[in-house]
Amino acid sequence: MKFLICNLKMNHSLKEMLSYKKNLENENIPFSFFLCPATCYLPVMYSKKYSLCAQNVSLPEVSKNTGSVSASALASLGVKASLVGHYELQESLEVKREKMMEVLEQRMKAFILLTNSLDEFYYQYTSDVLFNQIQGILKDINPRYYEQIHFIYEPGWLIGGEKTLSVGEVTQIFKELRDKLQESYHFSFPLLYGGGLMKESILTFLEQDGIDGVLVGKYANDVQNVLELWKNVENFTVKNV
Repeated sequence: MKFLICNLKMNHSLKEMLSYKKNLENENIPFSFFLCPATCYLPVMYSKKYSLCAQNVSLPEVSKNTGSVSASALASLGVKASLVGHYELQESLEVKREKMMEVLEQRMKAFILLTNSLDEFYYQYTSDVLFNQIQGILKDINPRYYEQIHFIYEPGWLIGGEKTLSVGEVTQIFKELRDKLQESYHFSFPLLYGGGLMKESILTFLEQDGIDGVLVGKYANDVQNVLELWKNVENFTVKNV
């Protein structure tokens, strides 16, 4: 089953979030669906119909600082995953790795963001850039954690817009990246795409065998967009049975 992660950032009032939740719970969800509401809404957004994903997690050494949120606190709320290393935060590989370990040790999934610049972009070069980032993040990681680790490629120059890379470009990058990962780690890590996704492009990406899912931002702010997306995917699945 494909992954659909909806990152709502700091949008919505409490009333709007409760309405969002009610709408989700009235539908069948054709994905492995993870919802990332603002941290303050995590307790009220818990549901057995989908999984909660934190937008961020704090490093262990600052987890007691004002405003920080530890992985253990998130896990106690029923949160099943966390985004790690979003482009906006400009975090080093070492910071991403430390945060990832905090998440993994709480038996949560880690959705780790990888990125590159427009100047760096080229199919084969991009797969090398992403693979080098993964090597730094996975340094000395015990293979028993592999099942919890997922990677999301989000081109930095497309975040927040309404333009994506083509499906062909991403499929080629992921093919080369999978080959490198299989050779080095002998494991098939899920590879997802994010950045500039809107209705038509989301469907196109979800239909590709070589892409394991998508991270959606702005488009997911309206729950009706998410519900319409589900119905379109269900129709596509029926047509292709």
